[in-house]
Amino acid sequence: MNKTQCAKSGLSSAWRKIFKRGGLLLRSSARAVVCLRLSHIGFWCVALMGLQLVFARADQGGIRGADYFPNVKLTTQDGRTVRFFDDVIRGKVVLINFIYTSCGSSCPLETARIRKVRELLGNRVGKDIHFYSITIDPQNDTVETLKAYHSRFRAGDGWTFLTGQREDILQIQKKLGLLSREQEAGNLQEHDLNLIVGNQATGQWIRRSHLENTKLLAGLLEGLQIGPSTTQYLADYRKARTRLEPPSRGEQLYYSRCVDCHSLGGGDGLGPDLAGVVNRRPREWLRRWILEPDKMLEERDPSLLALKARFNEVLMPNLKLSEADVSALIDFLGRAK
Repeated sequence: MNKTQCAKSGLSSAWRKIFKRGGLLLRSSARAVVCLRLSHIGFWCVALMGLQLVFARADQGGIRGADYFPNVKLTTQDGRTVRFFDDVIRGKVVLINFIYTSCGSSCPLETARIRKVRELLGNRVGKDIHFYSITIDPQNDTVETLKAYHSRFRAGDGWTFLTGQREDILQIQKKLGLLSREQEAGNLQEHDLNLIVGNQATGQWIRRSHLENTKLLAGLLEGLQIGPSTTQYLADYRKARTRLEPPSRGEQLYYSRCVDCHSLGGGDGLGPDLAGVVNRRPREWLRRWILEPDKMLEERDPSLLALKARFNEVLMPNLKLSEADVSALIDFLGRAK
């Protein structure tokens, strides 16, 4: 990092010394980004705003192209053959995640969350921004299976589900930094749950948690674009309600685990409206539904089977919550208005 780059970054002299001593390179962008040299990927970058991990190559102006990304063949849920680099990411702003349709815990939650991001971005998805979900279980996730999954979650236009050869998909995951050793060894349940957003044309790639706030994800995707933002999903802070007390544990859980599929008085979504649910259902049934819906399904609980049929076969995932968390969540649902 030279003095001119440091001055433009607005970093303190102490930080500049650390970055210079560590062999770091500052990339020019709307936000100060510092890049850390790593052996197998080229450069990993840490965005000072939000500590977002990004990879790029300094020797190509931060842009990874066809010499890095595999151009392997994939197949869409509609049976169309595409190439990963040429057709999926080249010159595009994208969100990419990896799922498998028989996953009963993390994948449904992640898919529901991405659907919420899609709603926030509206008709820009498919035009300015593109969503891709790639199966890590191509042997079982056929084109027909992916098409049904796409329909079940009401994914809509601009969000494509892809399958292909296992080795090709593993190669894509490696290049995106989203392959766990456990999954590579054959344990699908231990696959990397993170997703990645990026702009291939500018070389910006950011890895985020599958539990990321949906508005932050939508904002990240808009920030990767070239041109003005038009989405109107952020409220005016001057109209915000003043709040003195911190959110309860139950409220935190609702907004981090439930809100992408459910509402409180806003009507049904991918799952039922939860307003008044504590009065409609016995507490013990609610406890088990939140704690172990997979076991209830195995037992063929009649109420759960009715919900499954009513909501297009979208199943409540096992959120891996503790008994204390479940109790806190039920208490919040009981108090919510």
